[in-house]
Amino acid sequence: RSVNAELRLQQALDAAALSGARALEDASQTDADIIEIASETLAANLLTGPRDVICGDADVLIGREAGTVKVAAACELVTTMGGIAGVEKVALGGSATARAAITKLDIALMLDVSGSMAGSKLEDLKTSAKDAIDILISDKSGDRVRIGFNTYSTSVNPGAYASSIFDPHLKVVPKCVSERSGMAAWTDDAPGNNRWLGTQATQCPTSSIMPLTSDASALKTQIDSFVANGYTAGHIGVAWAWYLISPEWASVWPSASKPHEYDEPNSIKAVIRMTDGEFNTEYAKSQGKSDKQARTLCDKMRDEDVLVYAIAFDAPGSARKTLRECAGDKARFFEADNGDELNSAYRNIASQLSNLTLTD
Repeated sequence: RSVNAELRLQQALDAAALSGARALEDASQTDADIIEIASETLAANLLTGPRDVICGDADVLIGREAGTVKVAAACELVTTMGGIAGVEKVALGGSATARAAITKLDIALMLDVSGSMAGSKLEDLKTSAKDAIDILISDKSGDRVRIGFNTYSTSVNPGAYASSIFDPHLKVVPKCVSERSGMAAWTDDAPGNNRWLGTQATQCPTSSIMPLTSDASALKTQIDSFVANGYTAGHIGVAWAWYLISPEWASVWPSASKPHEYDEPNSIKAVIRMTDGEFNTEYAKSQGKSDKQARTLCDKMRDEDVLVYAIAFDAPGSARKTLRECAGDKARFFEADNGDELNSAYRNIASQLSNLTLTD
């Protein structure tokens, strides 16, 4: 009876730990909620067998940083024949630990606001990007999912972060940024000596950078302000999408927006690129055309295990080829010929990312 009771107790503890871990995956659940769920699961499972096992309150230990829930219990088995020998009860005990399927996501949206996106195309983009944000960020995801974006056209507008990326010896801080050249051209190195960002661009979007955040409302408010103008320096957009999720740039972004390290346990980094046109504007011409520079940057990102998604929105064949090569995997390349298909592509990617889990 003691052996059977121990087996039944361990099964109940396993079920309780698993139920607690599933609750831990929901960021809206408090520690008190999780303790109650695990305790009730333990009690309910013990009631499915003989009532000869009496347990005290379950001891539930929640490890939010590690993503674990441990449930322990001290119990007693009332003997039947043991009383003849003066043994009224047999002490039982055990514990079980379960790990939640928690994955932290750092996601950068690279959004084309060049002149060809004016009108209905831009409205389609706004709707699609906001729908993707609503899929990815919820009460359940909490701050485990963070999204940032950069808009690009003839270049990128660094906005409030300009003073951190340009050589401090410049007399005038530029409003628009061109690609980086030299030894840091194809890296995500932090801005610094011989690694400052380019100053050749004189035109860029009015919209700026949005560092990583789990504030869906703030993201969508900024997206609603987009205006389309200019040409398509796609490689600069690629670079800035990388910078947004790169731990090397942690000193540039606000503390709440600091990207996870590349080797952070249970974390994934992804970039979602989109364009409706050929990459046709570059400044450091010795480094190649915009599309060539973009492909090189995509290769470097993928070397860091960044998932690169790409959407060609009513784009010409040359742009589709660039995006397909950048993604590196046909499963992460999407073609959209109209607003509905663009929305479907964004929702598909968002669903893929929200369903990704990494466990030990």
